[in-house]
Amino acid sequence: MTRSDCRSSRPAPFHRTPPMLLLAAALALTAAAAGGEPPEPVPMVGSGACLDCHQDLAVQFTRSVHARLAEFEVHGGTRGCEACHGPGGRHVETMDPADIFTFSEASDSRAEDACLACHRNRVGVHWISSRHALSGVSCTSCHQIHQSRQTLPLEPGFQEKPLRVADLERQAPPLRASLKKPESLLCVECHRDVGARMMLPSRHPVREGKMQCSSCHQVHGAEWGMLRTDERVNDLCTECHASKQGPFVFEHQPVAENCATCHVPHGSVADNLLKQNQPFVCLQCHEAHFHIGREGLSTPNFVATGGSLNPFGSAGWRMAFGTSCSQCHQYVHGTDLPSQSLTSLGGSLTR
Repeated sequence: MTRSDCRSSRPAPFHRTPPMLLLAAALALTAAAAGGEPPEPVPMVGSGACLDCHQDLAVQFTRSVHARLAEFEVHGGTRGCEACHGPGGRHVETMDPADIFTFSEASDSRAEDACLACHRNRVGVHWISSRHALSGVSCTSCHQIHQSRQTLPLEPGFQEKPLRVADLERQAPPLRASLKKPESLLCVECHRDVGARMMLPSRHPVREGKMQCSSCHQVHGAEWGMLRTDERVNDLCTECHASKQGPFVFEHQPVAENCATCHVPHGSVADNLLKQNQPFVCLQCHEAHFHIGREGLSTPNFVATGGSLNPFGSAGWRMAFGTSCSQCHQYVHGTDLPSQSLTSLGGSLTR
């Protein structure tokens, strides 16, 4: 087969084929494989027929983004309840739950197929190979289309903007992305180690509501580590920390490689999200400063211009050069100005 033959045999893009036509084609192929006649198509009854028995769910559904889809947004497909649950003609006649597709009874793979019928070209591109999908997480694990307007109880330590009474009276839209819970609470249900780190002194402002987990993570799958970046990790960090981006004339090589070499993004006991406090984080790569080994004077030192009491005695040099490296090397992320150090050829990052 030539390359042109391969191109000609490729299926049409998914968005050109309405989901219900795909469902009908699948049923026809199944019946043909079994050697029988294809079953009669189930008639569509419209969302109005669902109101007779499911009025509570239908009222909640009318407040969701799925209920407000326009005709051009579904590419000729079905809108309303039957867009997800399939044709309801037989279910209306028999009142049997087995005669209509329900997400609570469906397997995770079937539930995903129903969602990906519309969302395949965007969030579903990397979903199949994502860590969530490979770990058994399905769409219904996090999302709930029929949502209650009641506010959710909050866990201690997490702050979320509550829904106001005025919003409830105006039938405000559901939680962002039709999530079952506020995002930060939903994520820490599984990622408890991350939730514990967010309680540490140095952390990103997720608990205050200034950031969300999805500010950095692509929860439906991504090219690299479920992160919202197609390039390096640093490109994601410098979206907010632009002053650390560079390029610099005098670079700190671990900084140029990966911010996570020194920092823990989810939270740390050390300052500035460092893996360890100074000087220990620096000593992972650098030798101890030669001044640290010097013994200081234990008696006052007097010179012609004055004197010094030397309050730290013999430990004075260790206190001065072993407490915090950034007291002198202030530009640890890089600088364009040469330093005064001769041995480092101007790259000591001291000014």
